[in-house]
Amino acid sequence: MRVAMLFGPAGPQRPVDWLKAAGTVADVVGIASVPALSLPPVPGLPYAGRDPELPHRYEVVTAAGQHLTARRIMALLRLEAAECGRLDVLHAHAPCADVTVPWLARAARIPYVLTTGGPPLLGRLARRRAARLHESAAAVLALPHPVDAEALPRVPARARIHQDPVRVAVTGGAEDWDELVHAFAEAHARDARLRLQVIGELPGPRGRDELLHDLAHADLFATARAWDLTALDALCCGTPVVGPDAPALVQAAAALPYHRPAALAAEARRRFGTAAVGARLATAYAEACAGAYADASASASGRA
Repeated sequence: MRVAMLFGPAGPQRPVDWLKAAGTVADVVGIASVPALSLPPVPGLPYAGRDPELPHRYEVVTAAGQHLTARRIMALLRLEAAECGRLDVLHAHAPCADVTVPWLARAARIPYVLTTGGPPLLGRLARRRAARLHESAAAVLALPHPVDAEALPRVPARARIHQDPVRVAVTGGAEDWDELVHAFAEAHARDARLRLQVIGELPGPRGRDELLHDLAHADLFATARAWDLTALDALCCGTPVVGPDAPALVQAAAALPYHRPAALAAEARRRFGTAAVGARLATAYAEACAGAYADASASASGRA
């Protein structure tokens, strides 16, 4: 099974984790649309870059028109097919998937799989575009973002809530900062042990390590967002999450053992780890290929 995974300029976050999850069940080609190349250019394709250490990882410079960008991606798909054999499935991520993905799948004559699980779409036009993507997909899979368990720290032995002070970690963001501050002020008025700790992920591996360390040693993680990838990280570090009654968060956190940090971390890592997400992707890829084979057989029968 060979899969081409497409990443847009808007995400999803941490594409490497998606590549690792899909890589547990398939040979994966990663193509990221970027404003400017950071990789050496591909001979004959000046708008595309290729990782010299990971030759199946590409960048393609976005063009002024979406269909021109799609044609550039198509050129990379042809290059991969010529070098290593036919690709079986395209994989795009909603809500940041490009509207040209259906055209790209038809041009390459392979089905595409769409994974969803990010924040809800706002605006009629955005929802209409998402509907077209869903209608043309061979399979649509609601999945949380995979979390690379190997990158997570050990769960520290600590007594939660029964210690003083109680550290409440938040990630600062302009869109939800006011709501978080007011919520914490109300909680602090009821329990003076609470301390607010603002954390964030700086660029580079060190920044991620520091974020995970802060999450693992916090007593609670609070978010006001309907979907927050850091909330998944917190759960995998054994840290309970307090957030809005939003479907994405509720579904992700349902039935997790919050009262035991080690058990919470183990169950969250089992549920959101790259192997678990990869297993669900394998089913979607197989269904997409089976559907494409059935369609091709029906077309051949009709011509006969």
